[in-house]
Amino acid sequence: MRGLALGIALAAVACAGGRAFEADRAYEAGVAVVERIDVNVHRERPVSVDVSVVGQLPDACTLIHRAQQERRMSGIAVTLTTRRESGARCVAEPRPFQRTIPLDIHGLPPGLYFVSVNGVQSTFQIFTDSAVPDPLERNQTW
Repeated sequence: MRGLALGIALAAVACAGGRAFEADRAYEAGVAVVERIDVNVHRERPVSVDVSVVGQLPDACTLIHRAQQERRMSGIAVTLTTRRESGARCVAEPRPFQRTIPLDIHGLPPGLYFVSVNGVQSTFQIFTDSAVPDPLERNQTW
């Protein structure tokens, strides 16, 4: 029984150590290349809006890291960042990606708005009050 408990304890320490090692790795940050965005307005109550993003990553080592949203005067700017392990060796062969990002429209009154994802813009219109019970998370990490 003691051997089993010791084995479980060692396994737990090894797993925790793996997470610490992951956090200590050096990464190169970047911004995703966005080719196209499509805005989807879901009119059921509460109203919600998401943006489908299509783009290219430079290689298989580069991953989508985070979608950060910032409200601007009449819209929302989204920055879609990437990360790549420093020193990773990958063939520089672009690969496509697609992500759907729920937009934080909490509290926006009816009106016409823009959304920009890494500089690619579109518009959407809210016809009714967009108040929702809980605001969406503005920053998503994958």
